[in-house]
Amino acid sequence: MKRHLPPLNGTLADPFPRLIWKFNYEFPYSTLLPLIEEVKQQTPENSLLEQGQAFSTASQQRYPPHMWDVLEDFREWLIQPIDFMWKEFEFRANSDATVLNSWINTHKKTGVTLEHNHNQALFVVTSYLNLPKDSGYIEFRDPLEYHKGNTPMDPEETLWKSIPCKTNDVLIFPAWLKHRTQPNNTDEERIVMTWNVG
Repeated sequence: MKRHLPPLNGTLADPFPRLIWKFNYEFPYSTLLPLIEEVKQQTPENSLLEQGQAFSTASQQRYPPHMWDVLEDFREWLIQPIDFMWKEFEFRANSDATVLNSWINTHKKTGVTLEHNHNQALFVVTSYLNLPKDSGYIEFRDPLEYHKGNTPMDPEETLWKSIPCKTNDVLIFPAWLKHRTQPNNTDEERIVMTWNVG
C-alpha cells in the first residue's frame, strides 16, 4: 500500500543576496532614437565584444546616455532600485553610488555581445529600449560553476541561464557576474542601453 506523505511545505532559507533583479521603466523611445543614431555616428570604433551585425558606442564617452537631458527622469527613478540593491548586497550606508559611464548596443540579425564582465564597477544597469520578439535575451554564466564540478549536472545545459525580458525592462546585477547575449534572429534591431554604477 502506498504511503500517504504530507505535502511539501518548504520555504527558501537563503541568507545571501539574489544576484539579478528586474524592474520596468517606460522609456521615451521615439525621442531617444535620433540621439542613438547621432552617438553611433560619433563613435570612432566598435567594441571587440560585438560580433555579427552588432555595434556598441562604449568607446564614445563625450556624450554618454547617462548625461542626456531626455533621461533625467530615468536618472531620478534609478535612485530607488540602486538603493534597494545597495541594501540587498549590504554595502556601507555612507557609500554613495554614481554612474561611471554608459553606452548603447545595437544588434541586428546575427548580432551578439560576447562573454564579459565589467571591471571597476559595482552594478550594471541594462535597459531594453527595443526588444523585438525572438531577438534574443541576455545570458548569465553560473558563478558557482567551479564548485559544481562533481555534481550530477550537464555543464553545457546548466552553465548559462537566460533571463526572458521585454521592451522597457531594466536588469540590475553585480558587475563581476559574467554575461553575454543570445544572437538576434530577427530582421528587427535590438537596442540596449547599459550604465555602469560604482
